[in-house]
Amino acid sequence: MKHKIFSLSIILLLSSCVKYEAEPFIGKIMPRITGYSTGVTDDWLYFNLRTGEIFNKKAPNQEIKEGEQFDRTDWDLAFCGYHIRTNSGTSGCGQGGVIDLGQGNYDTWQSVAQLPPNATWVTDTDTDIYVTYSQADWYHYLVENKLDFDDNPWFAPNSGPQRKLTSANKKLDESMRLSGPPMVYTPSYHTYVIRSADGQRYFKLQIVSWYNVYTEIDDTGGELSYYCDEIKN
Repeated sequence: MKHKIFSLSIILLLSSCVKYEAEPFIGKIMPRITGYSTGVTDDWLYFNLRTGEIFNKKAPNQEIKEGEQFDRTDWDLAFCGYHIRTNSGTSGCGQGGVIDLGQGNYDTWQSVAQLPPNATWVTDTDTDIYVTYSQADWYHYLVENKLDFDDNPWFAPNSGPQRKLTSANKKLDESMRLSGPPMVYTPSYHTYVIRSADGQRYFKLQIVSWYNVYTEIDDTGGELSYYCDEIKN
């Protein structure tokens, strides 16, 4: 199982000098960090899994601005931090969605025929997932609504930074658990199947780490490491 091999190699490297010939990580790395730390609240990076095209790869809202994604079917999956969208429900007009195949067993799933025949595909909603306001966007909100800065700080000791509802997939939000302070991001290691926007193709997804696996573990997080491959018909 890919993630177990990867995790074991890290443990051994950190705790001993024993040599361990671990399978190298052959998954994918996000091309950039997304989310409020970039100065944009709804900073979504969009992927067309069918063609390999990536939108907003270099900067937020560059090719697909927030709100414009709904009427487009040329994307299948999107990330903002650890929050994830599919082209379905309130996020897009496509026939996307997700099913959860449980923990691990990523390599087991090779064929569409293996998928549970009566599985319920979970589509996106705009009532369940919150994203963090960037400081700039929060201050802009205060000015627009004539609210006092001192009475409405961006960060409050008891509640953390300000947040807002967004459109995303509730099931895929379970792929990463956030706890703390200090902030700890723990992947579930579940394997999910994403249905493409055209409803014709299927891709399995497993989040491995909040970090770029090729950087130091205490470096800035948010550049997710993950596996994503097509399941053949």
